[in-house]
Amino acid sequence: MARSRSSFDDLSIAIASATALKPPSEKAPQQFSGVSLVSFAATPEPQPKPASADASPLDEPSAEGTPRRPPKLPDLSGVVSPVLRCEKIVEWIVEATGAADVFLADSAGLPMAGAVADAEARMASAGMVASAVAQLTAALPGNTSPIFELHVGEGPCFQLIGFSVGSALYLVGLTRPQPLSPRQAHAIRLACRHALGKTLVSSA
Repeated sequence: MARSRSSFDDLSIAIASATALKPPSEKAPQQFSGVSLVSFAATPEPQPKPASADASPLDEPSAEGTPRRPPKLPDLSGVVSPVLRCEKIVEWIVEATGAADVFLADSAGLPMAGAVADAEARMASAGMVASAVAQLTAALPGNTSPIFELHVGEGPCFQLIGFSVGSALYLVGLTRPQPLSPRQAHAIRLACRHALGKTLVSSA
């Protein structure tokens, strides 16, 4: 008795016939042949360049990308007048920072030198800021210094730098497209203190 074919046999024959009709598959091209493997090894962090020994806090990049050196402090050895010494330090600040409307005032906002004619309102407000800072530092625990730095506005901005000589507080006000950094502001503070310290103390 002849055995009848099962449906499984028919399916096997159909698959074999269909496979014979399919053209041979081409080998897929290797898209990344010859490309080096990516390394996931840790990349060493770039080391900071050593700072130049004579680098100044007021150095700023020039248009060419090289640091623009600030001018030397004025020679005040032969200048006795406190007003003239203040005027010379204001001129230096203008040249060193490119700021406009630079003035020097005491902590009450009374003018000492600089663009005082056009800055009366700013100096009066600066005096109120200095008074508020003095009250704030008196309320803080410990021996807190009353020196400060702040700026308002977004290009141009007005910047106020407080520096102390003895027990007295003085103010530098200036206008710039961008504010000085805290390090640059401190360089202004030190320059004023160094240039005017003995004179302001003796004239107090």
